[in-house]
Amino acid sequence: MRIGLYTFASLALIGLVAAFAYTINPSNFVYEVAGININLPIALWVTIPMLILLMMTIFHMMYYGTKNYFTHRKWIRDANEIQDALYWSLLKEPKEHNFSIPEIKSGATLLSVSSLDALESIEGLSDKLGKTISWVKKIKNGEYIDLKEKKVAKFLSNNNPLVIQNELNKLPLDAEFTEAVLVSPDRHDKSVVSRALDMLVESETLYKMRRFAKMLNGTHLATFLDRADEGEEIGLTADNVEFISQNMEMGCPEYIRLARSTIRKLTPDENLDIFKKLSEEKETAQNAYLYLLFQYEMLDEAKIYLDESEEDEFKAFRALYILKKGKYNYRVSDIISSVNACNGN
Repeated sequence: MRIGLYTFASLALIGLVAAFAYTINPSNFVYEVAGININLPIALWVTIPMLILLMMTIFHMMYYGTKNYFTHRKWIRDANEIQDALYWSLLKEPKEHNFSIPEIKSGATLLSVSSLDALESIEGLSDKLGKTISWVKKIKNGEYIDLKEKKVAKFLSNNNPLVIQNELNKLPLDAEFTEAVLVSPDRHDKSVVSRALDMLVESETLYKMRRFAKMLNGTHLATFLDRADEGEEIGLTADNVEFISQNMEMGCPEYIRLARSTIRKLTPDENLDIFKKLSEEKETAQNAYLYLLFQYEMLDEAKIYLDESEEDEFKAFRALYILKKGKYNYRVSDIISSVNACNGN
């Protein structure tokens, strides 16, 4: 019962009791308290205990009403906190949350360190949670969602799995974004940077990739060279070959693989100039230079190079030289591979 209605009903009852008592006995009654005589109508004496009870009851109701009010506010606050915790857990970005109700805290605190996967949206969810589940599911299904539009982009870390998947979804849709990832790799997860690099290697020329040469590896180089071998124009010029060779990490197998392709694209003079320079600067390029000398049938130059080297070096090339000088009709590819050439066999 509301306290106002209760007070009104109680006062009405007290008034009726007082009136009924007065009709029975309208006289007064004197009561001495601490030497003081209190002379009041009998009807009033009858209602005094009722008034005291009313005051105590109102105080009791106000006390517990206030207590329940604050407890209710705690429940409402914790309910909102749970909604927020569920939201961030769905976004794979759990945050610390404080709960006031012990019964809620004992379980809901787990959401502060958990990520949720909702298979489907269900009825009864708040609009915020329902929409979040919907677009999170779209990201997982390969769609790109503008997280800035959802007003969550600045709250999600670069290594958040949803951010990573969303950026991977965007790469095929936006060439400018793909290049931007490589320009600022520290702002993106390694898997996104790696995929962006793969995509550019699969579609762009060496002219475009010069700025990212230090990020390239042997696999990327092989992709470029496969494209060139298939007749695609990728910019396999002397200038680009030298620049890429000087700026990316390459081992012996990569140099030989590069030499196999440049034979088809560069003139012998261009090719030999590049690889001779590389062989003087990098030991790992020496096998590729020898490979070109044999491919161009420059046996005298190859002999000089081998004589200036240690006897236990370039064994495969030494064997090939003997066969060539013996007039055996062996091709370089019959004897030399990137495996035996680079292992020194």
